[in-house]
Amino acid sequence: MTEPSNPKSNLLHTIWTNTEHILYKVLFNRFTLIAFYAFWFLFGVLVLRKTQNAITAVRYVKTHGESVSLSSIEQSREFADLIKTLDKNFPRPPAIFLLNQYALNMTDNFLCNTGTLEGVHERFIFVTLDTVARDTIKKRWPQIQQFHWPTPSLYKPFSFAEGAYQTIYLLRSNLALALIKKGKSFWMMQQDTFWRKNIFDMNYEDNMAYDAIFDQLGSEEESSMRKEWVNGANFFIRANNDTQLFFESMSEKLAHWYTPDMGIMIQQCHTWKKPVCAYIPHNVVYSWEWMFTEQKDPPYLMQLDCETDGGSKLMQLGRYGFHFVNQDGSCNDQKVALAKAKMENGTVEVQMTKTLPSWGRLQFKAYWYIVDYMLWTPIIGEYLKPYLAMIGFILMITI
Repeated sequence: MTEPSNPKSNLLHTIWTNTEHILYKVLFNRFTLIAFYAFWFLFGVLVLRKTQNAITAVRYVKTHGESVSLSSIEQSREFADLIKTLDKNFPRPPAIFLLNQYALNMTDNFLCNTGTLEGVHERFIFVTLDTVARDTIKKRWPQIQQFHWPTPSLYKPFSFAEGAYQTIYLLRSNLALALIKKGKSFWMMQQDTFWRKNIFDMNYEDNMAYDAIFDQLGSEEESSMRKEWVNGANFFIRANNDTQLFFESMSEKLAHWYTPDMGIMIQQCHTWKKPVCAYIPHNVVYSWEWMFTEQKDPPYLMQLDCETDGGSKLMQLGRYGFHFVNQDGSCNDQKVALAKAKMENGTVEVQMTKTLPSWGRLQFKAYWYIVDYMLWTPIIGEYLKPYLAMIGFILMITI
């Protein structure tokens, strides 16, 4: 026989169950409401911070723009000497690099890498922005040509999207324009790049089908949304009237807009009929993203630009096996050979357990995911592609 149920006990149980359910619902709703307001509060703070950073960066460029202006370069004795050097010592277009003293470790690492490739250093010209960089390069690598352009606004360390970061790219654009006006074709390159092979062997300078050829983002896959988006780290420019107009427009925009130079290059290459822009295949030049693919078809050059903080970049590269300077300052050619072999074998170590992702790389991966999704959007994505990168600094609100 079953015992008769206790109506009073059942009532208490029902009341408790209902109370518990209501309590959970209230707590859930309150937590959701708090999370909602917290998200938008944080978003608002980041937007205000980004707005302040943008205003500060543009003011910085306007304040110091004259020191990197086209007229100051063209009228200088240093630039006249550079043209004489090009006429005398450079039968082929030079490769231009820029650095201050805070990029010396990265530069030294890069020169140890490229020093294993015959004839490469003979093509390099380093634009040194302070006397420490000038004297160190002269002592450590005396055979490499320099264009010394002391720029007080670029004496301090700086990071991605800051005012000094914009200023150095305005300098790069104006220097490019000055060279073009003198009829000098050139490569613009960056030191945060690993050279497995010599890209100059590809003889891109001899192909007259284009006026400029750029490294590109994305991948070779047809579905890659960022394919034929200029990366802007390693590119060749042929001096002619069309490329002169290209860089005149870019310098004007960099002087007044808070926008990355590669965003301007993308917009102009995709919307201008001239100059004719071409793109270096991904099996020749690839970004850091290659390491996180199946590591097939290793490129000649891999740009290791996955850090927003220049100070931590070399440390991160060391984790991947791309640090080639011994403690005594000498080059470790064995490590260079090992890095090349790992690329060729597809065994560059990037496992999470051994190489924790840096904050800079996490941000870039997140933003590239968002960009890919925006460009994938039917109809709208096609119209966004030429222009989206121009507002890249604005969209990257956490940087």
